[in-house]
Amino acid sequence: MNALTLGDLVDTLVAARRAGGFRYDRQARVLAQFAEHCRREGYADGSIIQEAVEGFLYGRHLKASTIRREEIILRDLAEHARQFGWPAWAPPMLTRVKTRHRPPPYVFSDEEICRLFRAIDTQPLSEMSNRALVDPVLFRVLYATGLRLSEALNLQLRGFDPARATLEVRDSKNRENRIVPITRRLADTLAGYIAAAHPHPEPAHRLFHTGDPSTPADKSTIYNRLRRYLADADIPHFAPGGPHIHSLRHGFAVQNLRRWAADGTDLVVMLPYLSAYMGHADLRGTQYYLQLTADAYPDVAEMAQARFGYVIPNPAAREGAEQ
Repeated sequence: MNALTLGDLVDTLVAARRAGGFRYDRQARVLAQFAEHCRREGYADGSIIQEAVEGFLYGRHLKASTIRREEIILRDLAEHARQFGWPAWAPPMLTRVKTRHRPPPYVFSDEEICRLFRAIDTQPLSEMSNRALVDPVLFRVLYATGLRLSEALNLQLRGFDPARATLEVRDSKNRENRIVPITRRLADTLAGYIAAAHPHPEPAHRLFHTGDPSTPADKSTIYNRLRRYLADADIPHFAPGGPHIHSLRHGFAVQNLRRWAADGTDLVVMLPYLSAYMGHADLRGTQYYLQLTADAYPDVAEMAQARFGYVIPNPAAREGAEQ
């Protein structure tokens, strides 16, 4: 059993994590660097000793946040190595990291969404760009489905099923594929867009492109266009906590939670559906949107408190505790 090398252990750990649905790319790079460090310093296979780990973590003058991340990765490696009979020292994760205050995510109001799409829909036509054709549909897909920008730009023509009104999202953030149902109205909009934007369609063509259908639109291009539309819609976006492309995803989640709460639908039942639809790895990301919804729309707060008091603290209780 101890005939395994450290490189073999790293390979089996990376394979196991990726088989579990994790990308594990950054972790794989750190583990490969650690294996090279041990080889270069002459540490023998068969164990992971404290001197090797501390030399790798604390001898390179890294930022505290980087050290903390690598401590976690090497703890994972130590646990994995013990399963193969290796004595393995795990770092205790003592590095303190300064936490930055981040403003809460921006949620568009209903009136802001109307102004934003008015700005997108009324942009002038240009012979130099297809944005007047692409953007009204792309931004509607983002807001109506909650897709991440990378997921929307990676959509292929073969992934759109007009009969079933679905989109196939491939190789998403969590290395998973999923089928996303859409409204019939959005499906009809997409069908009309494809007829205009893809005169010679091929299954592998990207749904949203800037001229070459074999290549997706660039994310930075879409970011810059959104900034222009926000300015045209008189929505400030340079201040800390201002809107950005991911705010459309936030808006999708919040609007659905609002609608379900208004209809008296049990949010406990609906959260797993929303989580699967949005491609969350687990319910934690979806519960986060529950907090946003309760903060932005007080009419939802009472229902959320009744069903999710363990997730969303009562504002009055928090104020009393502070006093």
